[in-house]
Amino acid sequence: MGKSTPEDGFLAGKAFPFTEARIDKARQAVADGKVDVDAQGRASWRDSSTTGLHLRVGKGGSAIFSCLAKVDGKTTRYAVGDADVVSLAEAREAVGRLRYDKTAAAALAPRAAEAPVSDPKDAGPKVGAVVAEMLEAHGAGRWLPGSRSKTPTDRTMKFYADLRRAALTRYEPMTLAAFAAVLPEAYAALKARAPYQANRFLQLVRNLYGYAIDVGSWAGANPATITDKARRLTRSPEEVRTRFLSDEEFARLVKSMQEEPSPWAGLFMASAFTAQRMAACCRMRWDDVALTSDPAWRVPAEDMKGRKGGHTVTLNPEMVSLLKARRKLVPQDEELVFPSPQGGVIPNDSYKNAWSRIIKRAKLWHADKARRPRPHDLRRTAGARMTAAGVPLSTVTRALGNAASSAAMVARTYAQVSDEALKDAFSKTTSMGTKRKR
Repeated sequence: MGKSTPEDGFLAGKAFPFTEARIDKARQAVADGKVDVDAQGRASWRDSSTTGLHLRVGKGGSAIFSCLAKVDGKTTRYAVGDADVVSLAEAREAVGRLRYDKTAAAALAPRAAEAPVSDPKDAGPKVGAVVAEMLEAHGAGRWLPGSRSKTPTDRTMKFYADLRRAALTRYEPMTLAAFAAVLPEAYAALKARAPYQANRFLQLVRNLYGYAIDVGSWAGANPATITDKARRLTRSPEEVRTRFLSDEEFARLVKSMQEEPSPWAGLFMASAFTAQRMAACCRMRWDDVALTSDPAWRVPAEDMKGRKGGHTVTLNPEMVSLLKARRKLVPQDEELVFPSPQGGVIPNDSYKNAWSRIIKRAKLWHADKARRPRPHDLRRTAGARMTAAGVPLSTVTRALGNAASSAAMVARTYAQVSDEALKDAFSKTTSMGTKRKR
């Protein structure tokens, strides 16, 4: 756990005596990036007070108790329960029961005897089966929620899959009725630690029950859209991020990028030079790039957010030089301009980890997440510089690849006013007052 600091104490190793307070601290440490995580963005610890009890914490704030034990001579990990639902005492009791009764049944359902067999919430389709059906039908365009009229993009479906894995998996063994009963508490717990993710989770649940109602799997009201004030699930307000990089910050980032191995510096600079999203830059293909007398990058529709159509980016001299240098480094048969070191398209987690190293080395890391530069700030900064240079907003909107209807959003997000411009504006009001006195 190389990122742990001395004051973390129990976080410095792989094991510590679990308490509710320490578990909360471990979850916060993962969310703040203070500890190393695995490829799935999770960190794990072992309870030094209870043999076999483990805690696995995800970046989104999820915390799952599990038991690592031998069943029929084979070491296996079994989920005990979500730390927001199962208390530490209950988790320890379940692990103790497993150690006493080393059978598969005891491991898989240590608390099954406590649930009344006659409970109506135990009847009906399971969340996991219904959400799988819903996502398959939605991805194929056979079922579209609300007023949607277009089949979702592959990117949208990947987002749903990632969200399902991060926030819904623990509830999938439940029936729709049982999940509806615990939804308010589950949503409140997620909202308290990850409000933006909770908003996405609420939308996924709304679609889940909407689909179930349409196909006849659920006869009740949609629990995610109940309007009764006492039971209504409200979304957290989301602020539009307007963070952009100053010249001094950008220079520090560029210097830090040069210390990173390929392809990180080139990938991030591509976003800065073209004002395109990281997802599109990660998927840039040589077949879509022209380095002739009229250099351009033709971004296909599937790589554009919302699939509004393809987009042509005029390449500036700096980007042309970058691409020519990349062409010499990348094998001639490689399709991607910035392939992952492991092959294929660069995963989000990989470039985010590289970005974290870069901003830390550039001394731009802040405890306040809102103040940390993000990869998307490169695109935002490029747009802000265009507007500051006097480029019309309609042109900036086209350069960014946004729809013409989003000009108001572009103005709100990219038309930043510098401190120098404000000082000049106020100086003019002062001079006007002086002239009146004369």
